[in-house]
Amino acid sequence: MNRTILILGADGYLGWPLAMKLALNHPDQKIILVDNRWRRDIVNEMGFAPWMMLPELPDRIDAFQRKYDRKNMRCHLLDICGDDLEDLIRQERPYDIYHLAQQCSATYSMLGIEQALHTLRNNEEGNMRLLWAVRNHIPQAHIIKLGSFGEYAKGGLPIAEGYFQPSYKGQIASTMLPYPRAADDIYHVSKINDSNYVAMATRTWGLRITEVMQATIFGLLTDEMDGCSTLFTRFDYDPIFGTVANRFVAQAVYGHPLTIYGSGHQRTGLMSLRDAVASLARFVDDIPEVGQHRVVNHVTETHYSINELASDIVTVAKEAGLDPELLYTADIRGENFSEKPRFDIETALKGSDLFHTDFVAIVRETIELLLGRRISLIAHHCAPHESWRMTKKEQKVDFDCSEKKIQTENEPYWDRIRNEKFLSDRINLNPGCLSTLPQHQEKQFLSKANGNPLAFYAMGREAYVAIKRDCAVLWPSEGYRLMITQSTSQLMNLMALSLLRKLQTKRTGPFMVVTSEHEHPGGIGPFEQLPEYHVIYLSDRTLRDAEVLQSQLQQLQPDVVLLSQVYYHSGRQIQDATSLSVIKSAAPHAVLIVDVAQSLGVREIPFGAADILVGSAHKWLQGPQGAGLTWLKEDFAQWLGALYWNKQDLFPDPKTHGFSIPGGQDFLLYERLRVCLQQYRSIGPAAIFERSTYLATFFRMELAAVLDQIGLPYRFAEEEISPVISLVFWDYDPYPLYDFLNQEKIHVKCIKGCRLEDGSANILRFGIPYYETKNRLLTVLEAIRLFVHSDMAVSASLSLQL
Repeated sequence: MNRTILILGADGYLGWPLAMKLALNHPDQKIILVDNRWRRDIVNEMGFAPWMMLPELPDRIDAFQRKYDRKNMRCHLLDICGDDLEDLIRQERPYDIYHLAQQCSATYSMLGIEQALHTLRNNEEGNMRLLWAVRNHIPQAHIIKLGSFGEYAKGGLPIAEGYFQPSYKGQIASTMLPYPRAADDIYHVSKINDSNYVAMATRTWGLRITEVMQATIFGLLTDEMDGCSTLFTRFDYDPIFGTVANRFVAQAVYGHPLTIYGSGHQRTGLMSLRDAVASLARFVDDIPEVGQHRVVNHVTETHYSINELASDIVTVAKEAGLDPELLYTADIRGENFSEKPRFDIETALKGSDLFHTDFVAIVRETIELLLGRRISLIAHHCAPHESWRMTKKEQKVDFDCSEKKIQTENEPYWDRIRNEKFLSDRINLNPGCLSTLPQHQEKQFLSKANGNPLAFYAMGREAYVAIKRDCAVLWPSEGYRLMITQSTSQLMNLMALSLLRKLQTKRTGPFMVVTSEHEHPGGIGPFEQLPEYHVIYLSDRTLRDAEVLQSQLQQLQPDVVLLSQVYYHSGRQIQDATSLSVIKSAAPHAVLIVDVAQSLGVREIPFGAADILVGSAHKWLQGPQGAGLTWLKEDFAQWLGALYWNKQDLFPDPKTHGFSIPGGQDFLLYERLRVCLQQYRSIGPAAIFERSTYLATFFRMELAAVLDQIGLPYRFAEEEISPVISLVFWDYDPYPLYDFLNQEKIHVKCIKGCRLEDGSANILRFGIPYYETKNRLLTVLEAIRLFVHSDMAVSASLSLQL
């Protein structure tokens, strides 16, 4: 048998730094790294991400070899729950095997039957396959199995290191017995079962096994990383995979309250990443006897309750200039102790300076590191988990959270959000350009990038990755290519010209564009102005009647169909996925463009039939002015070729080439868009829509009462309640009212001479953002009441002449 070392789960938080430590400590031994990427994939699938994007395992190995000139690492991508594991062990015959390849989240294991079964199969089957493979091929090998300190039953007794000699009714056990185990989640149950399998394998088959009862690990750095970010390990701080200490540190740095489940009296054992790696690495040279099940309680901080842990992290954070708060949330695990449990913990590491780095030093080091890339922290990762029974839909985005339903009418809650994120003495109800989210991290962003173009590019790329990740969760769009572009008006200029270039390769124009009578000029305008296009306007009656619409489109066979999902003047939703599929089937060769500028953020985006969906971020997403999101069908994007032709590609992804904004731009756009999407996700689309429509219902009722008082003729453009309220006036010009409100720092939208189905009218539009409050809307109503009862109110005929 050679001295090859095998690490299962080598791409993980603990596995990667352990692999580096072993490769440096044993330069003449082969270090085989095995992983199946499950952790990377599942975290991404659930809408989360580690603090930094990590190179793939082969790239990490390359970076390590370049830095240290070590060539002793090899990697294999395989699942330990398959025959490949036994094949690898038979071929390589490792001397030491570190088994870290397990689903390690208690919360994940309790999300549902699918997650529970994965936990059981991966953990127990993988462990069993390893034990049998070692038994059959290398029974003299040493397995270092990562257990969990959470397996132990906490009943007030001192916690022994694996085995103890209990007494009961005056009799003392004649042999050492396993210390009692108990668990309230599937993950820890699987670990308890693993411990039983391991103990059986040593007694029955004579295997050598060190079982490491690992406490919660915290921190980010080990000596081997040496400040090189490509060698950093993953740092998860989301509510599913983030560990308590790391989450507290990330929350403190981000500015989110430290979330404590229940009373906070729960006990937790801790050990820094640096100490855990150093201690684990020693077992290569510290081998148990044949048939020995050696248990090591791998814990250095043995005294903490969650409250005490949070308090100490708050103290260190304040030294760094932060001001974190505490937030107590639901006791989802049923651990609501009335006081801190009292018990001692036996561990050979107690009092050892060799494997016990100062707790405060590690927390301080981690805070400093996260502050250096604070912009990489994401708001919704900091939010607490709310239930062991979260559904798959709720894992991705909090669309229907009962707590937020309760919050819909909680004015102080929303006023706090407004004060923290949208603080302004102005009241912006202009649905064409709602308030942009203040950039609370922008000074830090600028301090690192100002005057340094390469830093701007790098930070823009990081923000771009985060935006793509958030959009994939918020708006799953299989078969589409997402582009981060300028807003709709700017993008449609480029789109009209790019389409023209492609259409003219087959024939000369004019090319027919079919649209409605109510499109925003920013969308339809380029097609109206370019002489190569001929625009045909369909009547409202035609658009409402599916059979008539199909018949007309089949007759016309247009080159382009451009329609809004929501009309900008009224807020009425016109198109959905079903109606668009009817349109596409009637005109299959037409390019179908859907303008979602008025609906992005408050309506479900109608993916499916449309070739292009174009939206603006500065409306219901409260994003940066001039930013937009555009989705192109993959086959359409390949046919179109590009929108930008100067080959100044900012991002490495080839699918962005020709479709991302080229150089010479404001790279802060990406950072601002990233922050606004984080805010949007942290509140949740359903909560935002419910709150906005709740306020709109209140405002509409009160507004009607004000106008009815003076007998002013008006009507609401729509009976349907939505976040947009449009007042239609036939014989009254609302522009003086609009102008007066502007002077009062109240901003709405006025459209004069708007074409409606029954003629031309003047419109006053109000968009009600979720973060506004009833009190501030009453201020708006009072200003309107003041105006309509004053001499400033003039008739339409007079004001139009002015």
